[in-house]
Amino acid sequence: MNSYKMVLSSSIEECRKLHDFLSVMAEIEGFSEPFALELELVIKEAFVNAVQHGNAHVQGAVVRLHFKLVIEDGVRTLFVEICDSGPGFSVYEIADPTVPEMLMQPSGRGVFFIRSYADIVRQECDDEGCRLLLRMMPY
Repeated sequence: MNSYKMVLSSSIEECRKLHDFLSVMAEIEGFSEPFALELELVIKEAFVNAVQHGNAHVQGAVVRLHFKLVIEDGVRTLFVEICDSGPGFSVYEIADPTVPEMLMQPSGRGVFFIRSYADIVRQECDDEGCRLLLRMMPY
């Protein structure tokens, strides 16, 4: 079981550091290029949501990411936890962006992309912030 942790300032400008971190992790773990691209899309969307909605662009806030790769019966599973320090929003109450009345909305697709490539295991929010746990199957 390999584990990776990263703490980023709650700023969209940190996406470059996140990209570099994910690229190195994908190379170390031998993820295929298509999976690495899916992973980056999912994690960047979750990070942006944590910055914008969780931490609400608060100066000094951080986003914590924890990646844990588990191998059980020869099957690799990647668990990713994204933590912010704000009230966040419920990923379970997001409108489907593919329904006709949502097609022209300028936002609301991030969680849709996340769900397209990862399983949302759970979301927990309390006074300390929100934690989103995702599961992906590397190939």
